[in-house]
Amino acid sequence: MIIKKSSLFLVFLICAIGSWLFYVKYGVMQIEDDIVRTKRAIAEEKRNRHILRAEWKALTDPDRIQRLTEKYLSVIPMDPEQMKEYDPSIFHDETVKPKHTKKLSRIISEIMEQREKEDNSTDNGEE
Repeated sequence: MIIKKSSLFLVFLICAIGSWLFYVKYGVMQIEDDIVRTKRAIAEEKRNRHILRAEWKALTDPDRIQRLTEKYLSVIPMDPEQMKEYDPSIFHDETVKPKHTKKLSRIISEIMEQREKEDNSTDNGEE
């Protein structure tokens, strides 16, 4: 029995196509597995994000921070007298002096006095 060249070529072509389909099929299956794993990972990260948001909200609660501050820190409000005047010589040439400067503590004191006057005037107006 003599095998014709065309029959041999067709057998080879069928084997080649079969091998290629096998390769493509398992490649697609691998990609589908990757997609499933990625979707699971995304779902898990979304759950974790909700947990982290709730935890962050609890950690940054102003009442909690105030309690912890009072418990572990000896922080008291600053007085205007504790402020220092800005000294441009630290950052600039000493020959450069601003023309109009006020002590920062004096500015803060003036602002506080103004607010106290405004508060007193609104309190007197309500009574």
